[in-house]
Amino acid sequence: MTNSPYLLLVETSVIIDTDPHTWQAIANLGECLLPEVVALEIKNIASGKAEGNESAAKQFQNSSGLNWQITNLTDKHDDLVIRTTQNLSRKAKLMINVAKSAVGVANTYPQKCVVLISDEISLRDRIAKLKHKNLCAIPSAIARQWSRTNQAPPIVHQSIEYIQKQISQPINQSLPQTDTIGLNTSSLGVNTEQKIKAHQENPSQKTNYGRIAISLVKFGLAATFLGTIILFGWRLAKPQQFQQFWKKTGLPPLPQILVQPDQTKKN
Repeated sequence: MTNSPYLLLVETSVIIDTDPHTWQAIANLGECLLPEVVALEIKNIASGKAEGNESAAKQFQNSSGLNWQITNLTDKHDDLVIRTTQNLSRKAKLMINVAKSAVGVANTYPQKCVVLISDEISLRDRIAKLKHKNLCAIPSAIARQWSRTNQAPPIVHQSIEYIQKQISQPINQSLPQTDTIGLNTSSLGVNTEQKIKAHQENPSQKTNYGRIAISLVKFGLAATFLGTIILFGWRLAKPQQFQQFWKKTGLPPLPQILVQPDQTKKN
C-alpha cells in the first residue's frame, strides 16, 4: 500500500464504456483496485457469458501495464441489503455488490479517501447517500481531468481534508465521554462563578431579601394578634359555641383565666 492519501476503485462501466486512454489516465493517478465482482464481470463479458462490449473487455484483460489489483474486500451496510422480496436485475445486484466492495475498502482503510470511479449515475448516487466520510464517487471524465490537471476534484479534496483533520486531532478530544463531562462541569463552574460575581456586584439584592423577611415577620405577628382578638371576642359573646369549636380543633385547653372568666370574677 502506497503513502497516497487516496485509493481508486474502478467499476465495470469505466472499462466497458471507455477506452485504454481513460484506463491509463486513471492508472496514472495512483493505486487502483478492481473489486472481485467487477473482475468476474469483465471475464464473463470477454468470454461472451454476459452482455457488454466484448472487445473492450478482452483488450482490458490484455493490458498488463495497468497493474490494477483485484480486491475481495466487502462489507455490509443497512442501505445495501438485497431483500428476497426485491426483483432486482442482474445489473442492479452487481451495482449493490460494487458498493459493498467500496464500503469494505473504506472501512479497511479509514485513513485513506476511497474514490469509486463509475459512469453509472445510480451507483454514484447510492454511494453519496451512504454519507461515508472517507468514500466518494466520481465519473471517468472527472478522473481524466484530474489526471490531466493533477488537481483532485472538490469532493475528493474535501474528503482528504476531513481525514487529515481526524488524524491530527489530539487523542483526548476524539475519545472519551469523560472529556464531555469535564467540559460540562467546567461550564457549570463558570456559570456559578458568574452568578456569584453578579451577586457581589449587586448588593441591593441582599437588602431586598432582608426587607422581604422583615415584612413577612410583621405580617405574621399582625395576623396572630388579630386572630387572638377574634377568638377572645367569640369566647365572650358565645362561650358555649366557642367551647364546642375549640374541642373539635383538638388543640390543648385554653388557660383557666380565658376559659372561665365569670368564675374568676365571683371569687
